[in-house]
Amino acid sequence: MSKKPEKAAPLNEPDRSALLSTLVSSSTLKPDQLKALLIAMDNFDVLAKVFLLEGLPFVFSNSPMKYLIFREQVADRFEIGYQDVCIVGSAKLGFSPSAQKFGVPFSETSDVDVVVISHSLFDQGTHALFQHINKVGPPLDFNARSNPVSVPAGEWRVHKEAVRNYVYENFNPGLLPFDHALRREVFSNISSTSALFLALEPQVFVSKIRCRVFRNWRAAEAYYTNSLRQLKAMLSGGRADVIELEDDDDDESVAADAETR
Repeated sequence: MSKKPEKAAPLNEPDRSALLSTLVSSSTLKPDQLKALLIAMDNFDVLAKVFLLEGLPFVFSNSPMKYLIFREQVADRFEIGYQDVCIVGSAKLGFSPSAQKFGVPFSETSDVDVVVISHSLFDQGTHALFQHINKVGPPLDFNARSNPVSVPAGEWRVHKEAVRNYVYENFNPGLLPFDHALRREVFSNISSTSALFLALEPQVFVSKIRCRVFRNWRAAEAYYTNSLRQLKAMLSGGRADVIELEDDDDDESVAADAETR
């Protein structure tokens, strides 16, 4: 029998005031504060915007001007505005907000996850990815429709994630083959900023820099709002009716790998 989700206990006035203060006046969070907000709330749009997508990231907390430089460098390479670039994940909060690794502190083995908002790159990348997966697997045989078809698990995962990402208007360049020109171009553009992290005080040693491209901000907000729903479901000990997101932390195929070295 599956465990029932934990119901939030009614908040007393001091707890309510503390949560409101965190939501209104704080630009940073600790894991227990995020958990308390998630358990107490049902609408995560504001949380996603304020704490996951906006504000100064943990890794640039002592160097706000260098974060602006980072955003401008990435934006220049993709020919977009700097406001269409941000850092998310553990590099943003100082700990992982993912349901798989919640609360794990950012360290030199952590990845830096970058969001890029670009309608044109989303279209270009999705087209390239669909071209690739169209060539993968057994060919269509309309004369043998009832015959079972076997597809390797890795290929099936790429197919499923490519379609799901398209539906939710984002493109993961790590799903392209390692030697694909567009994949290498995207990660080269991102990893060329790694020197900025070494120039921080204290220095930040980046394991990998990863990138996810969204068609627009609305798509990015919806994606990370849903990630908070997943996290709440995990913290509550149940399973909410949410869209399953990729577990990037455990998927080497979505990392920049050698491009960041």
